[in-house]
Amino acid sequence: MYISGALRLALAVAASCAIAQPLPSPPPADARRPLSLQVPLPPALPGETTKLGPPVAQPPMPVPEPGTISQSARGAEARGSEPAPSRWQSDLNQLDADLRLRLLTADQPPAAWLAGELDTTDIASQVRHYTDARTSAPQERLYQASLATACLVPTRPHLAPCDAVDRLADWARRDTENGLPPVLLADRARQRGEPDSAASYVEEAAEAPRFDDYWSQGALAWWNYLRPLALDFDPAVKAKAAANYASTRDLAWAPSLHALCVERPDARSDRMKAACAKLGDALMGRAATFALRRAGAEIAEANAANPSARTAAQSSRARILAATATCAQAQPDFATALESPSATTRARGVEQFGAWASAQARDGEVAACQRLAAK
Repeated sequence: MYISGALRLALAVAASCAIAQPLPSPPPADARRPLSLQVPLPPALPGETTKLGPPVAQPPMPVPEPGTISQSARGAEARGSEPAPSRWQSDLNQLDADLRLRLLTADQPPAAWLAGELDTTDIASQVRHYTDARTSAPQERLYQASLATACLVPTRPHLAPCDAVDRLADWARRDTENGLPPVLLADRARQRGEPDSAASYVEEAAEAPRFDDYWSQGALAWWNYLRPLALDFDPAVKAKAAANYASTRDLAWAPSLHALCVERPDARSDRMKAACAKLGDALMGRAATFALRRAGAEIAEANAANPSARTAAQSSRARILAATATCAQAQPDFATALESPSATTRARGVEQFGAWASAQARDGEVAACQRLAAK
């Protein structure tokens, strides 16, 4: 996904206030069937690992309809439409091929994490790389979160790094002020048929002081690796690649929130509805990204106790979208600058991208945008 210009971005947001999609649309009927009702897989060969059905925490995000909004590499929102071809596409393809070879033998935590990010079709390799990063840098929350969500993908045979430690519980213990691990624990309890435990976890999440999936750190992680890499590519290519890789990160919490607090409203208990309503309010006010805040608005509206609460949630969603548009307008249009034929303009775009990636990683997307808009 390539990055739209600020003006186009603001118009897209304004035109789609009623179509924001913080949560993915329900998957097709076959994908929603319990694993026990799906077509059985053939026995795994020795050493072979097979995903069992659709991922629990990281399903592929649906292709957005024209006019919808989704998380973008700039840390704001981009129109969900076909991007214009990049003048650097050939170089980007070559860089990608080089990176995949280099990262096969990653021996440092940042590179190991990046290798895991590239391994989207090989869950065993992805988990192995995330485990290497997590083991070498145990206090790094980005690595904790990535390994925890990867281990939620059911596989056959089970992956040893995921069986050895409950990675989700480990993330929750180490990131105690973050409300997202309890959300994922709640969804796991729901899948196990434990509604009281699920409601307890949602109630716990609603009291958390912050909600952060560490999406905002992705661009800087890629940029810190690519920028000093001794490769014969224009710096604009490296910046473009960093933005593109960061934009493809899954929102692993989206299906869990949807299952817990949006779909099948008649099946939710009064306790769960009340807990979800509180969680929606908490997400709107304390989440680190706009995607999480939009999710909170949808959850608050879906679980509103009365028309007044529903109207308040709708008003909050409109304010979140307006803040998103303000952020997009305030940001320098480094995406356009990176495509420029002028070396001077491209150099300015590279500098702007690096500054924005650093600001997001330091403050989170929402706070970085608020700082930028206040200048």
